[in-house]
Amino acid sequence: MTDVSIRRADFMMVLAYASDLATGHSRDFALKSCVLAMRIAELAGVSEQVRRNAYHQSMLRYVGCNADTDLLSGLFGDEIALRQDLVGLDMGNRAELGRVFVQAFKRFYYDLEPDAQAKAIEAAMSQALAVARPVLTAHCEVAQRIGERLGLSDEIRRNLGQIYERWDGKGLPRGLSG
Repeated sequence: MTDVSIRRADFMMVLAYASDLATGHSRDFALKSCVLAMRIAELAGVSEQVRRNAYHQSMLRYVGCNADTDLLSGLFGDEIALRQDLVGLDMGNRAELGRVFVQAFKRFYYDLEPDAQAKAIEAAMSQALAVARPVLTAHCEVAQRIGERLGLSDEIRRNLGQIYERWDGKGLPRGLSG
């Protein structure tokens, strides 16, 4: 048998490409993010450890985001369109998050009569955040487990579990602050 080995960086690139496609980003989204993160780290003159963290975070930040696509598509319909709507959204702004959810539900229930659509959207909105929180938690947990299997540091794995959090505690899924 031939011993096949693959460098961790190459494997991470494959994971990044798969995550990019599964989340509706361009195939090179993670790679471009990584190049930008490394350039900023270089210009800022940060330590080697901070650079390493930036590298891994930029390559793997969405690696867990396709863990429960079935739940997202079951509630919101086209989960890739939903993910694209969420790009750049301030997850702490509940009004904006609600607007994105309503937009997704309108796509999902497009074939209903207006009254029936409004009722379906109202019913779906009552469940949306209750479903979104565990979904986002699962994304983070899967990313952290992949990080663990890749042998990444505790700090990097912790960071992979916080991609939707905010400084003021209004992020998701745990409302961390700091």
